[in-house]
Amino acid sequence: MFEIEILTKKGFKNSHGKHVLSDIFELGIKDITKVEYSPLYLIYGDISSAEAETMASELLSDKIIEDYVVNCHCDLSFEVVNSEVPSLGSSVSIIEVWYKKGVTDVVAESVVKAVKDLGIDKDVKVKAGHKYYFHGTTSQTVLNYIATKLIANTLVQEYKIK
Repeated sequence: MFEIEILTKKGFKNSHGKHVLSDIFELGIKDITKVEYSPLYLIYGDISSAEAETMASELLSDKIIEDYVVNCHCDLSFEVVNSEVPSLGSSVSIIEVWYKKGVTDVVAESVVKAVKDLGIDKDVKVKAGHKYYFHGTTSQTVLNYIATKLIANTLVQEYKIK
């Protein structure tokens, strides 16, 4: 399994993160100072690191404004293919949002079709998600509130606070 995270390059605006931060302020929460957003993709199948790298660079990211990180979770090993991971301070919380099992994930379905167009003729399964980095010191209760009020539709999505 490969996890691909798409990151906004330095010098470019993380518009979705700024929008979420604005919504957080409107809720009256002032202890979050910055929000960064990254699309996430889990790729399941018998693919190589090079094929995962091709998917990240040619399909899932915009070369001008985005970087990507490809993490391999193969046989309990952990290999980072592109290591442009953002540095996290001690006051950063992460929330990941994924569709619940059984819910149609149209983005993931589109990625599966596009992988074939890249010439990777292997059976892959994809799961698309979202990762939010919250900068600032806050409680688990506040993070749960943000998740359920702003970033996850709990009828069809689940979230994990890290």
